[in-house]
Amino acid sequence: MHRMKIGLIAAGLLLVATALFYVSVTSSLRGAATRDVEERVSRAQRVYQNLSRLSGIDLANLAAGRARRQSVVTIFDKPDVTTRRQAAYTECETLNAGFQKEQRKADIVAILDAGGKVLARDLNPNAEFNEDYRARFPAVAQALKSGQPVKDIWTLQGRMTEVGVAPITQPDGTTVGAILVGYVLSARKAQERHDMLGVQIAYFHAGKVHTSSFIAEGAGENAKEDVGKTQAISAVLFSGAKLADEALQKGAPTEVVHAAIEGKDYAVVASPFPGNFADKTSGVALAASVSDGFGRARNAGMAIVLFGLVGIIVALGASVMTAKRFLGPLDEIEVGVGEIINGNIDFTFKPVGPDFEGLENGLNVMLARLLGREEPSEDAVDEEEEQARQTREWKAEQMEMEAGDGTAPPNVATALGQESEPSYYTRVYSEYVNALASLGKPAHGVSVQAFLAKLRLTEAGLREKWSCKVVRFQVLTRGADVILRAVRIG
Repeated sequence: MHRMKIGLIAAGLLLVATALFYVSVTSSLRGAATRDVEERVSRAQRVYQNLSRLSGIDLANLAAGRARRQSVVTIFDKPDVTTRRQAAYTECETLNAGFQKEQRKADIVAILDAGGKVLARDLNPNAEFNEDYRARFPAVAQALKSGQPVKDIWTLQGRMTEVGVAPITQPDGTTVGAILVGYVLSARKAQERHDMLGVQIAYFHAGKVHTSSFIAEGAGENAKEDVGKTQAISAVLFSGAKLADEALQKGAPTEVVHAAIEGKDYAVVASPFPGNFADKTSGVALAASVSDGFGRARNAGMAIVLFGLVGIIVALGASVMTAKRFLGPLDEIEVGVGEIINGNIDFTFKPVGPDFEGLENGLNVMLARLLGREEPSEDAVDEEEEQARQTREWKAEQMEMEAGDGTAPPNVATALGQESEPSYYTRVYSEYVNALASLGKPAHGVSVQAFLAKLRLTEAGLREKWSCKVVRFQVLTRGADVILRAVRIG
């Protein structure tokens, strides 16, 4: 495992760097995405305020324009209530048919008398007849009194409705009634504004959210409102942060806040509807998902993780390839060094790879010079071994060493211990060569350097094993073999 340590360290560093880079980049992108969504919601709120103000003016002008129609004014010239009601109903239907052609069909068109009571409305001539709108809605009283159109938001039949009321005035300036044009703030209208502004819209009025642009997932073209999300944003407006109350109390947009809607983080801002005559309970909330804006950060994070994993795989692969190319050959060289340490001074380093040719040749040359052998060429290692086998040249590995327990007769041990080292090595070498010759064994190639190198290596190993001062050898002949028997001294 230690041989893979560098690769594993590199992989670990890459892993740490990938994690740090992932956190840094994704945090930065998430922060940028959050700021972008907040700015988008704030900008959409400002745009919506202008659109709503212009829409209110347009609605008031629409009602005023229809109130000046001759067919509308002459309704009140009819002699009795019945004929006036019939004429008023017919005119309401005609007006709404015209609105439909203009692709702005109203949800209610009604004509009121001078007292502010319903004379007739579209769809049903008897619906709400004689209903006192003046008493219910201050905007009607204002239009009849001032002679000017007004815009307001009412609750009609349980629905939040934006209305324009304009007085009907005869040529002599007498106000004889009023015309009312209203549009329900529906989910479809909220979705149209969502498509225009790129943020979610929720309309609130009289303490509750009436509708929103949230649509159910997978609804397709016939998208229906997502009631769950509408209820969730209602809680934000009226329960948790109470953004609706804050916006209505200060008469201005709130700050952009964050709220959880069905597990997602949304940036939300609330503002009152501008231009209403009497209603002070209506407003709009605009929201955009911050969580959905994190897609870019997630994609960048995945790319970083992918590149990090590729880098780790490359680092580990490079480590394995390095081990195969360098560590394997080094193992073989290490084995050779061990052979020499253990006494095999005839060992020759063989080629193990192109990266270690110089080292192999240098080691072989070093051994040759230390042992007095001819220096081998780079191409002669295998040839040398084959020639040695063919000529039966003596090799140091043929020296038979016998360690035993190192004991010897006292007189032998004493004599060996008293002999000087130069005399001892010269004598042992001569006795060994003569013993080989006497037995008819090949002695060609028995060099002093090789013989003594093998002898000294073995002596050093036995001194460490026996923990003694000196180890000497006796040359013995046993049958057809020449034995070097170790003697422990001291």
